[in-house]
Amino acid sequence: MNGELMLATACEVAKKIGARAVVSFIEPAPVIEGEPEIPIIKVQELQLDVLKDLTMHDILEVSERHLLDAAVHLYLRRNFETGLVVGVFPYAILIYDIVEGKNFISLKDFSDIVSREVLHAVLTLALEIAVEGREGRAIGTAFIIGDPDEVFLHSHQAILNPYQGHPASLRDIKNRDNWESVKEFAQLDGVFVIDRSGEIQAAGRYLDVTGRDISLPGGLGGRHRATASITREIPAIGVTVSESGGVVRIFRGGECKLSIRSDIRLRCKG
Repeated sequence: MNGELMLATACEVAKKIGARAVVSFIEPAPVIEGEPEIPIIKVQELQLDVLKDLTMHDILEVSERHLLDAAVHLYLRRNFETGLVVGVFPYAILIYDIVEGKNFISLKDFSDIVSREVLHAVLTLALEIAVEGREGRAIGTAFIIGDPDEVFLHSHQAILNPYQGHPASLRDIKNRDNWESVKEFAQLDGVFVIDRSGEIQAAGRYLDVTGRDISLPGGLGGRHRATASITREIPAIGVTVSESGGVVRIFRGGECKLSIRSDIRLRCKG
């Protein structure tokens, strides 16, 4: 079945079941005539040809993983937290229930520490840093969100704080106009400290935590260990951007609660 027919069929299925969106993994992207009734989210830059030698069971597992990753990006882009999504691949059409998805992001799980609006802004910015890097190179950084006084007790300022003395309006992480300066300061060693309202209190801060007894997946370095450790020491949320691989991770209670891939590009139509 060609790509145009697969996508058209997926759109019909989505319409019948009342899906929130169609997520297309077909390359090159098929052209759909007219304006679609349901948003079509086109995922780019995934190497799906590696699946051709797998069994159908393995293909479906990998496809579900891709669709879950896309659903996380859908939430950050369009706030789709519930409902059905139809995924269309060159070899299959899958119906995915966002709520029942394994490990799907739920910002409500962190609302006792930080509002959904603030965490949503931090995650979206972190993904942009992971994708764009700076001056042609990948960079890694971390954001610690919580009571700044408690964070300061477990850290020290290694450089002059670039946010000290600036008005709150220029330190608000929820304002996209402030993101360019954050991306610039993300090249500095150390972490950003953000209070519960979303105001950046410091950048270039070093965490004074040992990281003992922290269990993390292999390949994660000191930044991730320190971030995990401070979220175990105090009620805080840590968000890291990995310099190698560009993965964004959320930490709470000393554990990585979610990993978000940055190599998915969503191109929205409709």
